[in-house]
Amino acid sequence: MQPELSSDAIRQAVRRGGSAVVLTQLASQFLSLIFLGVLLRQLGLIPYGWMGMAAPLLVLVRILIHSGLDVAAIQQGRLDDRQISALFWVNQILGVLGALTVAAAAPLMVRLYGEPELFGLTMALAGTMPATTLGAQHQALLQRHLRLGTLSVIRLIAQAVSGVAATAAALAGWGVWALVVQQYAELLLTSILAWWVMPWRPHWVLRNTGSRGLLFFGGHYALSNLLFFVLANLDKVLIGAWLGPAALAVYTQAFNLAQKPVGLVAAPLITVMLPTLSRSRFRPEEYRRWFAAFLRFLAWLMLPCGVGLAVVAPETMLVLGGEQWASAGPILRVFAFMIPFQACFNVLGGVFSSVGRADRMALGSFATAAVSAVVFAAAIALVQGHPQAAFLFAAVYVVMFCLVLFPPYLGWALRTAGLEWASVLLPVADVLPSTLGMAGAVLAVHAAGTRLWPASPWILLPVEVLIGLSVYLFLSRRQLRYYLREGFRGFLPEGEGAR
Repeated sequence: MQPELSSDAIRQAVRRGGSAVVLTQLASQFLSLIFLGVLLRQLGLIPYGWMGMAAPLLVLVRILIHSGLDVAAIQQGRLDDRQISALFWVNQILGVLGALTVAAAAPLMVRLYGEPELFGLTMALAGTMPATTLGAQHQALLQRHLRLGTLSVIRLIAQAVSGVAATAAALAGWGVWALVVQQYAELLLTSILAWWVMPWRPHWVLRNTGSRGLLFFGGHYALSNLLFFVLANLDKVLIGAWLGPAALAVYTQAFNLAQKPVGLVAAPLITVMLPTLSRSRFRPEEYRRWFAAFLRFLAWLMLPCGVGLAVVAPETMLVLGGEQWASAGPILRVFAFMIPFQACFNVLGGVFSSVGRADRMALGSFATAAVSAVVFAAAIALVQGHPQAAFLFAAVYVVMFCLVLFPPYLGWALRTAGLEWASVLLPVADVLPSTLGMAGAVLAVHAAGTRLWPASPWILLPVEVLIGLSVYLFLSRRQLRYYLREGFRGFLPEGEGAR
């Protein structure tokens, strides 16, 4: 039986693991950009277009096979060995069923997109379903026990090995199959390493374990993810089916690149945030202060990142992928403005889960999915045939997400957890002046640089990044000094943070 952690135990665990999570995530994003640059140039548009067509199916089935059972294991206050074993075996059964589902969908994929190559690709990717469930509960247990640094190192190693394997396959001329190699290598190695470092082993048990509440929680969480799937993937299905693999490739890679800063910060923050808030859920004042500290750090990083990337987006795509990916630059600029909204949206799932209200998250996600489905269907019909169709669709996506979907969903999450709007608005207000100052400096450098180095993005981009980063850190030096002085203890609720 795993008891609840005390406040002191939570603080000590965050001190031990928080910094490691941030450092490994920085290394992870650095590696991913290197491998992405090599693969974009080596493979070109069409393989990424095919992979983008297969991706929504894979995401959909993975939501179903995980069924929120890993999150249920993390947020539960008390959990015994029989319950964990039951969750493990349910995951494995669903993983096998998921593989069969993906394989059966291969002919439908060809019919939907009109690309015969998708049959073999979809069949090959079916095996990634059991590969992803094999280590799901072991990773959840590492997160539950706040062994955050260990889990981050595992994922970093798996990413590095899979990136090397994919690069080698691409250089050998394997085409889209290099991306398949990357998927299998990362998923299998993550599971193997999680089994190695987490000594727990499952027992064969499925019934009479008292896991019904966990399964219901997981079901609500999975339903929420299933509905969010519409928001995150319906646009790509429509673009792939109506505009073809080349348009889907530039749209998807621009979207994915804009998500990298979100993953850099939000992913490790959620790793710390969910178990921390879950253990503080019955101490309201402590819960509120944890949440405010997490959001303060999130705003400090994500606001300037989104604005800065919007300015330098065209040269970013030229440096990463070359001229063949130049059309993704304007699309990346549009998606960059969504970065701070997306980062906050992502961590709100941890708020619902931490208070055990996945049912309310499901209600919010239903409204989000319904609105986005209607808007996407109307948008693709309007932009089809336009030479800038992918760009226009991206603009519709960002406006809808930031102005229509995000504000009410944020309010719903705050109300569910008993939090106030000030816990979000005050951190944003603190960071906004520094962000605007940084944006002005980068725009000035961009205007001067396009005259001095009109054909040299390799020179312009580093100068823009260096100037923007220097100006922002100078303008926000109080927050910077605080985080440098306190380290990850700056998240701890006994400190008031940078004011």
